[in-house]
Amino acid sequence: MSTTLEQVEKTAQLSKNNQMSLMIFQVQFPKPDYEPPYYGMNVFKVREVLEGRSYDIAPMPDHNPLVEGMIELRGVYLPVIDLPKWMSFDMTAEEREKSIIIVADFSNNFIGLRVSHIHGVEEKNWSDIHPAGNYNVNVNSNQIVNHTYLENSETLCFILDIEKLLIEAMPTVAEKIFSSAKAVESTEVHFSEEMYQKTILFAEDSKSIQKYMGMVFSQLGLKYKGFDDGRQLLNYIDELELLEDISMVFTDLEMPVASGHTVIKTLKANPRTSDLPIIVHTSMTSDNNSREVLGMGANYFIGKVDTDLIIETIQKVEGSFTEPSIEAVG
Repeated sequence: MSTTLEQVEKTAQLSKNNQMSLMIFQVQFPKPDYEPPYYGMNVFKVREVLEGRSYDIAPMPDHNPLVEGMIELRGVYLPVIDLPKWMSFDMTAEEREKSIIIVADFSNNFIGLRVSHIHGVEEKNWSDIHPAGNYNVNVNSNQIVNHTYLENSETLCFILDIEKLLIEAMPTVAEKIFSSAKAVESTEVHFSEEMYQKTILFAEDSKSIQKYMGMVFSQLGLKYKGFDDGRQLLNYIDELELLEDISMVFTDLEMPVASGHTVIKTLKANPRTSDLPIIVHTSMTSDNNSREVLGMGANYFIGKVDTDLIIETIQKVEGSFTEPSIEAVG
């Protein structure tokens, strides 16, 4: 237990300093003439790492080909996503025997991700995480949201768009997400004229989630403006002469250049922006994360993606323009 608490405390301290711990892995096995690319995932999303050969895969009826099946982990059944297949790589039966399954938590959805090898864990500043670009290596840039470099090296390390992976591997999840956004229009949700005149700002690096959030706000009839990272959002706010037209700020936590933690700290430290309501919208939904960001000054904390909670939170912000509120929603 003490080790777990130490890890949580360390992770929280890293976040407050605009840093993160990145678990680095490979999806392919090295060949004599080929060194596979490296990929990274925030350690805070990783629950444990399993030897692939120790867990039998149980078939799932009518499942997406990207989902291998289910494994049982201490009485809980988890879907295992074939990460190599999603990335158009083949893994032989022998390689599967040597492979690793990363158990990860995304918005309280526990899944297994099959990879070939865990390289290690490195601490990074969010300023060292850069938006995806065009790469002269064997990767699909449409599956990449950010990149960094291995420690003391010029070797690229890519950060995958996990939300995009989940949507493509689990179509029922995707259908639920986007149908809930489309269904907003038919709901009896109404806001004050003041809310309709104001603009919601949001920072989110996943294109899939950007699309989803835009759909929700559009269906609600609310004005909005999105940004790919926290720095772009902060720069935009800095350039505004007046803030009266901004109703609230939604921010992800994991973003390149400036993380959601930096967004919260920066806005709350400036008297000009300290009263702007901040809603954290993240797949890092642990209780510790909630306590941490609320303690830093965020007004609300909600997990990706829950349309009803987004609407409920907007309504709470509208109702708290004259009475500040701080809470985790859900």
